[in-house]
Amino acid sequence: LLPIVGNAAEHAGAVIFAFRNKLDITLGIALGSATQIALFVVPVTVLVAWTMGIEMDLNFNLLETACLALSILVTSFTLQDGTSNYMKGLVLLLCYTVIAACFFVSNSPSTETNTTNHNLTKR
Repeated sequence: LLPIVGNAAEHAGAVIFAFRNKLDITLGIALGSATQIALFVVPVTVLVAWTMGIEMDLNFNLLETACLALSILVTSFTLQDGTSNYMKGLVLLLCYTVIAACFFVSNSPSTETNTTNHNLTKR
């Protein structure tokens, strides 16, 4: 929430420029905001989590790394010519939906043990 609320005017300006088909300005705003988040907010969040005793690191697994690479490639190829239309927006939304579906169906390892089965094996 911090990046969204903190950069609300910046995001609104990017949307207005996108409606006016000023893709170069829109990309500059979006990339500047993404760089700010990647270089400041994420490391500070990890440090705050450590001080609170929450185990958090920046060790990304294969799915997270592949989704990041996929999103960079699709965005790069979609916006390469500097123009925008509804089909390119639809492609980006579909890519976002596919990434969300991948995370929804992925099996994350659980740290909890099944206490019911554990108690039955002790008897």
